[in-house]
Amino acid sequence: MVKILHFSDTHVSHRRFRDVKDAWKIQNRVTWIEEDYCNGFQKALEIAAETKCEYVVHSGDLFDTPVGRNLLGPTEYSRTFVIRELKKFFEKTANRVPVIIIDGNHGSYLTRNYSTIEFIQAAFPNNVFICTNYQLKKAMVDNKPLIIEFKNINFYLFPYFKFGRLPHLAQAYEEWVRNNQQPDSNKLSVAVVHGMQRGMDLHELILQYPYDYVALGHDHKQRKVKKNAWQAGSTEKHTFAERDHEKSVLEVQVVKGKDPIALPIPIKSKRKMIQFKISLKSDTTPSAFENVVREKLVKFKKKFVGETASRVKVKLEGTIILSNWWAMEDNLVDIQKEVFDDTYNILEFRWDDGELVKRAPISQQKGAKIYEYLIDDPVKDFEKYIRSLGIEDEKHINQMIEMGAVIVDEVFNSTSQLVAEGKEE
Repeated sequence: MVKILHFSDTHVSHRRFRDVKDAWKIQNRVTWIEEDYCNGFQKALEIAAETKCEYVVHSGDLFDTPVGRNLLGPTEYSRTFVIRELKKFFEKTANRVPVIIIDGNHGSYLTRNYSTIEFIQAAFPNNVFICTNYQLKKAMVDNKPLIIEFKNINFYLFPYFKFGRLPHLAQAYEEWVRNNQQPDSNKLSVAVVHGMQRGMDLHELILQYPYDYVALGHDHKQRKVKKNAWQAGSTEKHTFAERDHEKSVLEVQVVKGKDPIALPIPIKSKRKMIQFKISLKSDTTPSAFENVVREKLVKFKKKFVGETASRVKVKLEGTIILSNWWAMEDNLVDIQKEVFDDTYNILEFRWDDGELVKRAPISQQKGAKIYEYLIDDPVKDFEKYIRSLGIEDEKHINQMIEMGAVIVDEVFNSTSQLVAEGKEE
């Protein structure tokens, strides 16, 4: 039996620049939220040392940045923090516990061919074993495996790769997996993967092969995917969708020929994430809306304390007249400014109006019908325009006129419908 500590998606260096109080834990060094993510990484390594595990596996997104077009790298504070905590861990475990880390979709400078986990291996060349996105691409080109071999166990590495975007990539990736990543039947085998089934980045073969354990990352909610596969989840609440998640790491007991036993060990988040929903109606006034928001915030009206300050989000739904919404947005901006003084124990205050339907006032809806008076016959006017272009092919001209007639008809019919709905209201 081999004991593994599996964790993932620590997103160290995660920072917020909008809708967050301008407050530093240490001025010009680290913000409160960035420190929260550092603490998640720290707690995971402390648990790894306490459980006396034989291997530590991190299945991707150790750092939060860079990601996509955001080329901003991890802060020097975060880099130093990770090195310091790993140094403590190796000292506690007498340098006997290897740490395996793979790349996720965060943490790679895609335009520079460099991953932020490379400097970690450079700092601990005998203790840290990594696999980057670039190593995966080279392995596919060279048709070579990505395996870290130890005396009693092999780790098969699958850094993040969105193979499902293009057919030729999917085929090349599948061929590489079939040719190189099938587990050795004589040794314990663990696949370390950053991907989700719904994300076109977790190949079905990985879940079909008889690995003794599949250590998954990318999904921030910890869950059992198959009898031998677990998503470890993130170590800190990343979005408000995760506000009710119980964060933890996994102590995994792996035995050859048996189902692995995964035991969640909680990591308690010190900071509360609170979301409240407000339903709006067409006749909701800006002043009534402001009163509702302020009532929700009353319980946070106390002196700001960075260690315990909450992250708060207002989620809006329903239907509202557009002009009223503009006034309500102004109200929210004013409330946010007030919230971010020292009389509210709130670190982050934001709102989400994605589910809110905003309708133009009836007067503006009726005004749309003015187009019918400006153009007596829009189809004939469009035909006149097409013929003025000097196109010689009569068949082509007629096709364009027919298509234009359909489009114009749809536009004016939808305008009429908009006016009709306004009258009903």
